Amino acid sequence: MIPDTISPPGHLKAYDPAKDAEAVIKLVEESFNLKNDPEGRGVINQMRLSAQRQTQWSSIPVGDHRQPGYVWVVNGQIVGNINIISFLDKLRHIALIANVAVKPEFQHLGIATAMTKQALRYAKQKRAAEVWLQVTSDNLAARNMYASLGFDVIRRVNNWVLDEGAPKLRSQVSCDPKVYKLTGRRLGDWSKQKTWLEEVYPLDTRWYASVSFSQFQPLVWLNPFSWDLAGNLTHFALRKKSELGGILTWQRGMQNADYLWLALPQDQEEDAILSCLLGQFLNNEWEGRSTRLEYPDGRSENTLERLGLRLNRKLDWMKLKQ
Repeated sequence: MIPDTISPPGHLKAYDPAKDAEAVIKLVEESFNLKNDPEGRGVINQMRLSAQRQTQWSSIPVGDHRQPGYVWVVNGQIVGNINIISFLDKLRHIALIANVAVKPEFQHLGIATAMTKQALRYAKQKRAAEVWLQVTSDNLAARNMYASLGFDVIRRVNNWVLDEGAPKLRSQVSCDPKVYKLTGRRLGDWSKQKTWLEEVYPLDTRWYASVSFSQFQPLVWLNPFSWDLAGNLTHFALRKKSELGGILTWQRGMQNADYLWLALPQDQEEDAILSCLLGQFLNNEWEGRSTRLEYPDGRSENTLERLGLRLNRKLDWMKLKQ
């Protein structure tokens, strides 16, 4: 049981989209510096759309909607926010604690702790099988607070951004055509691709991804219900003297950015394979849209920077102990 030893000023109340939306959106936007971030703008737009929909669902009690939230109020002013987002993974309810924000002048008073405790009570009430959250890796205070409430760091990931505009990469990409060859993905490549994808994008947090990895399977187009999704994915394979070295998947059609998904083995040739595979893609295929890539922390960081990607943030996945 989580002790309630902290009594910060103000009080908690359920988020009311009709009254609180703009104040919460402004708080989240400023707290996470989302104004100049393409993905961040998408988050803000989604929050506004969600607020509009929730306002229309007048028959649903405040605080009891599908993605509930709470705000912290001091003297009538909203100074804190927290959301609980539900995901379904193989019929299991997964709760994601998100958008935990407190105005700077009200930080270190126990508001974030009090809101997180309430979110955990809600998740328990709804019988969530797992509770997760993401926190920026350099936010030591938040990480320590979550650890005190029973969360463990599971892994760290890097969020990379390729900003709009064509990078000048040709002088930076050296691929010996006698050694490396860029091809389409072949039917027999799926076994290795699947294994590498599971190493880079572990199964326990795939419910959060912007893509369904089942759409990566060969011949998925034979299922007419998958046509819309599969049509937005293009696979590029790099072969080293006929042996598969790695696969890059390009996901297009997202509202705010394209996404790249890498299936590579973690070995001494990873940087060379990545440089050739991603470099050739950027030089010959990329359409110049803002593009996102998530990759494990510590893997090929110098290579990704050399190819023109910008490290946007490092994030820790934290999971509540069972």
